[in-house]
Amino acid sequence: MAEAKEDQIKFYSNKICPFGMRAWLTLEVKKIPYEFIHCDLKDKQDFFKEAYAKALGHAEDNAGKVPIILHKGKYIAESSIVARYLDYVFSDEDKYGPSILPKDAFQRAAVEIMVAWFGDSGWLKFHYGILMNANPDDQAKSVVDWKKKWKTLNDRLGEFCDKGTYLPNNQVSLFEICAFPFFERLCTLEHYCKLEIYSKWMDEFPRVKSWYETVKDNEAFKKCTSTQEFLNNGYKGYREKAEENYKKWKEEQAKQEKK
Repeated sequence: MAEAKEDQIKFYSNKICPFGMRAWLTLEVKKIPYEFIHCDLKDKQDFFKEAYAKALGHAEDNAGKVPIILHKGKYIAESSIVARYLDYVFSDEDKYGPSILPKDAFQRAAVEIMVAWFGDSGWLKFHYGILMNANPDDQAKSVVDWKKKWKTLNDRLGEFCDKGTYLPNNQVSLFEICAFPFFERLCTLEHYCKLEIYSKWMDEFPRVKSWYETVKDNEAFKKCTSTQEFLNNGYKGYREKAEENYKKWKEEQAKQEKK
């Protein structure tokens, strides 16, 4: 679709980043024209650091994070804020995709509550904590506690319907935008931690399973997904560091026992 040049989005991101994926999903769901600008998260390019420093929402103690968008000469950071901004600015549903925040006031409030719950629940802490801790005893304890959150999510997803997305009629909302990137990356826990999440866990929490499978098959989401090999390789360093730390810890424990 033809757009004024200044109205087109420049999207700074990296495909490995789940937060960057939130903005990417919004662009695809909303059918907003954009230019994807790859940012190296380790060896940060000057243009990346410069864009981040100019962005509304940047952290003063960080040289560069994704996502960032450039729209009409202004830079904006922070994934959920970017998603809301895009939804608000590109609100013409005859021209763009449907809103990710429903018009119905109660449903809108429910979506915002789900987004807030997901962020505050410790979900990401459990996810990355397990990946970055190779101690099997610690992992087992974390799995027990994390599954309590899975149970809560399984129950909350039934607010409006017993299958599909959170909202009725398989409507994609900000909740799917914010949560799905981390479900896609559960493959790293299967690969490195040998957790049977996509099979046994999903069977244990059928409402989560229906939600995940529905969202995974959404055409806009398919455009943003990565292969499991790509994600596993991208997170390899986290696990290697965890295993190195666990090895050092066991060696230290062995020394203490000999004293």
